[in-house]
Amino acid sequence: MFCPRINIPRRHSPLIIINLIILCIFTYHIYHGADEAFLPISFGPLRPSTAPKSPLQQFYEQPERSSLSTKEIQSHLLSQANKLSSIPFPKRIYQTWKTASLPPIAYDRQTSWILTNPSHKYTLLSDATASQYVRENFNSTDPYIVHLYENFPQRILAADLLRYLIAYKSGGLYVDIDTICNTPIEKWLSDSITDIPGIKIEEINLVVGLELDVMDAERYPDDWVVKNKFSERIQFLQWSVYAKPGHEVLRRMISSIQETVRKDISDMWWRRKDISSLRYNEMKILDTTGPFRWTRIIREYVNQIEGREVELHEYSGIQEAKKIGDILFLPVNRWNPGVLHSDAGNVETSFLVHYYGGSWKKNLPS
Repeated sequence: MFCPRINIPRRHSPLIIINLIILCIFTYHIYHGADEAFLPISFGPLRPSTAPKSPLQQFYEQPERSSLSTKEIQSHLLSQANKLSSIPFPKRIYQTWKTASLPPIAYDRQTSWILTNPSHKYTLLSDATASQYVRENFNSTDPYIVHLYENFPQRILAADLLRYLIAYKSGGLYVDIDTICNTPIEKWLSDSITDIPGIKIEEINLVVGLELDVMDAERYPDDWVVKNKFSERIQFLQWSVYAKPGHEVLRRMISSIQETVRKDISDMWWRRKDISSLRYNEMKILDTTGPFRWTRIIREYVNQIEGREVELHEYSGIQEAKKIGDILFLPVNRWNPGVLHSDAGNVETSFLVHYYGGSWKKNLPS
């Protein structure tokens, strides 16, 4: 037996080679895209091949497409908030660093949290123990979350994601290592609402600090906002997240991050469709895992639990604190004192001081 010889005209050879290359590329992407595309998740929208969501699951991501009315959505979120009100804020403090050994300046800052809050359990997660935390708490239900956390090539994305995972699962306070504690945590809520009638501490399930409050366009024109790399005139910070475990804002934030990253990977056509190829510039990072998205997610949630659109100016000019829904909003001074905008005030009246390490901004694509 032998294979018959096939005579191919020489002029057709380049076309055949090109078709073979295209076939190889197509086959490669089918094979390498399959594993990631069908990893099971529970934070984000389910795929058609899996069981459909109930209406109460669907409206979280796309309320405008659900059959639930604004009042039904509001009623459910209020019920959910009321259940969380029955538990206190966990007395836990979480910080992260590359290793278990801190450089001297970080050690001094860490000590401020431990000594000022003796009734709180303090945990420092290194890169190794943080991965262990994520795997232990999310791998059985949300392996794609673990996949993202462990494989983000730009580790600032993983660091941002980790704070939301900690706050969602364990609750208490996550705070960046480049901060010092200025006031005991157990005084934060009571000091904030002392002069505000009608607010009960147990009705607060999430505390959010303002990073930016520049609604005065004469003092802060549009070009100032753009130049200083803000997306809105009001922005919420996320170097400190104080929450009760399981809060809906955190679930939405995690879900939103993973779906955005999944889509960005899927949309790649010029390189391998894999998380290892993911590269974001500074503004894209801020918008994917940072304060831009954090601010949007919080505002969307507030609109739903209030049953109306809460205008941007309603977050402005807060003196001590302001409760909207089940969230307590703190003025810029409390978690971001000393900055040269937003009438931030000095550190003496703050709860914490942030020193803006910002090492993640090095070597980013333009």
